[in-house]
Amino acid sequence: MKFVHKITLRMSESQREELETLGVKVPAGLILPGGGLPFVVFEVEEDHRNWAALHELFQRWNAIDFVSTKFSKKELDAAEWLVMSPSWHHGYPQPDDDSFGFREATYDLKDYCVECGLGKKQNAPFQMIGEPRWGKKGILQMNWVFDQYFVTPKVWEVVFKPHGVPSRPVINRKGVELKTVVQLDISEEVAVKVEGLPGAVCKQCGGTKYLPVVRGPFPPMASSPKAAMVWSQQYFGSGASANHAVLISKDLAKALSEAKVLGASVEPVNPT
Repeated sequence: MKFVHKITLRMSESQREELETLGVKVPAGLILPGGGLPFVVFEVEEDHRNWAALHELFQRWNAIDFVSTKFSKKELDAAEWLVMSPSWHHGYPQPDDDSFGFREATYDLKDYCVECGLGKKQNAPFQMIGEPRWGKKGILQMNWVFDQYFVTPKVWEVVFKPHGVPSRPVINRKGVELKTVVQLDISEEVAVKVEGLPGAVCKQCGGTKYLPVVRGPFPPMASSPKAAMVWSQQYFGSGASANHAVLISKDLAKALSEAKVLGASVEPVNPT
């Protein structure tokens, strides 16, 4: 298990020289429209020999720092449950031309809180602007909806259906069912042991939401799920975004890997 920092900043030549002196190889960067310093994105692991000095520089430079955890194959293979994360976001739920109009079109918003995002319940098919351009990928998430996954009918038939995961149709804005995509239908929720996780109580609705888990394995479940693909009972996110974590069984994760389905990755759930 390694902690990896994805660093983003506008980089001067002197900053580049400092990093290279500390042993960090930095890409050339991108000159954005309008000019200015090049836009640079690179990764550094916390076990880098000069991490303390580098961390101080990143803070002083106000660099954007996204941390993630890289797990070994042995750690992934040993996990009985895994949390699924998207590696491909494609498109936006429809309609999107009236301040997130997809919410009213897709969810029952009776218990929805606009302040923190908790409480919406799906009661209609998701809408897409058209058939996804899958390429070699077989699973996707749409932007704005971070606890739903969509797959090709073939991936559902081969991978998810044998493990008891139902599907739901997806339609276009005219209500016509799309032929190359279905939604994975998750219904079971399982409580997660969230003690010690940073969270906040919404002042408007009183609901609790936790920050996404980025360091180490996902927290353990409080009970064993019956389904092979479940939601966390708790919500994760920040601002007005609130989503369940999506957890899958070891057998389902193995089936995804064996079918070489591209578009999502998995990380281990802590067993205890």
